[in-house]
Amino acid sequence: MFAFFLKKNLYDVWDNMLHTILINIPMMLLFILGYFFCARMSGLESMGNMGIMISITICCMIWGILYLAEGENAAKIARYESPKYKLFLSQIVHCIKDGILLGFCVAVLILAVLISIPYYFKIWHPVDGSEGSLMGLLMMSCVFWVVVVATLAIQWILPIRSLMHNNFRKCLKKSFIIFFDNPIFSLGVALVNLGNIFIAFLSLGILNGPATMSITLTNALRLRLYKYDWLEVNPGLTKAQRKEVPWEDLIAKDKVLVGNRTLRTFLFPWKH
Repeated sequence: MFAFFLKKNLYDVWDNMLHTILINIPMMLLFILGYFFCARMSGLESMGNMGIMISITICCMIWGILYLAEGENAAKIARYESPKYKLFLSQIVHCIKDGILLGFCVAVLILAVLISIPYYFKIWHPVDGSEGSLMGLLMMSCVFWVVVVATLAIQWILPIRSLMHNNFRKCLKKSFIIFFDNPIFSLGVALVNLGNIFIAFLSLGILNGPATMSITLTNALRLRLYKYDWLEVNPGLTKAQRKEVPWEDLIAKDKVLVGNRTLRTFLFPWKH
């Protein structure tokens, strides 16, 4: 199933490259402006660490709104439909509340990494060379794993919202349910998006940016939900049987719709 997800996602991203670029460019500009805004706020002596915290939170909230606004287009692409830039613009207003909440959650995780982990590291290894405390190592480890688990879980908020149209509270709850039920799959999808982030960095955010990552997550969840549809129509399965998901049967229709492409038709789709 994961191999087919990678194949479908590659085709979808390639076929909608122009659309993702049009979304990624303003998101990249927002990132650049946010960086300078955070640098400016951190340089204000009167604000101190509070300036950094406020600026990061504001930037994450604005980013969260625009990121979620692309969710409906990502859902259309995952369902083999065409995205529309106007849909992205029209969804911005509808995503303000949930985008602010998502941005706040992301900001908390970022600040935990930037502030909490260095703080506990200094307790474990004091800068003055004095004897440290293992409590610092323990707390640093706890913060690290909480951030990792939370990050792997909340990555599902966008596709849950765009595919199921739940409110933020339900999206957050379901995101953790999906993660704990599919930890390896969640990690695999996150690694794919790490690759997208690497390509985005090399291309200055034009290629494989937030729009591409939203498609990746939505494709992954849409296919994974077939598992829960199958479990719903087969309620009497044992624990062992529940693990034997017939993926070949569940994704058979999608395999036909996706089809196969040669390198020639992949690069020049009009030359079928």
